Amino acid sequence: MADRTSASILIGGVIPHSCISGLFDALDGDGGRADWEGEPLDPTSLRPGETLAAFAYAQPGGMFEWTEQFCEDHGIAFVRNSGSCIGVFGPERVVFTGTGTPAQFDMTENEEIVLARSMIGALGTMEAIEAWFDNAAFQPPPITIVGGTANADVMGETDNG
Repeated sequence: MADRTSASILIGGVIPHSCISGLFDALDGDGGRADWEGEPLDPTSLRPGETLAAFAYAQPGGMFEWTEQFCEDHGIAFVRNSGSCIGVFGPERVVFTGTGTPAQFDMTENEEIVLARSMIGALGTMEAIEAWFDNAAFQPPPITIVGGTANADVMGETDNG
């Protein structure tokens, strides 16, 4: 069995209407819930103008493997925070802005981002260090659903009056 820890993921930005069911399938496959108490997520949890948060205990490697891959494949921004598995891996924050490659940042158990001395030297300037911390602080923008019917709600049903 893989080393496990709790994790949360915050999803936002532009989400194509055609991706909604796949996103929730991925969240379900990862055991993502609306809160730490286990309330299920479903497409009605997706509200334009807000971000979508999911939580899970005992995540292998502290990841939302299917959800993260789905978001990367479809350019959907996310931030994932995960705890540590003592002796195996520490807490981390993974940031995906919707393009490029996800960035990993080490954290303390209090979710403070840490920068190792060797990385300070590699970054070289205070401006580069500040930009690195700014990247770590990224928050997904509110959700915008695109590509659906003009009067469609999140579930894809239209209001035909």
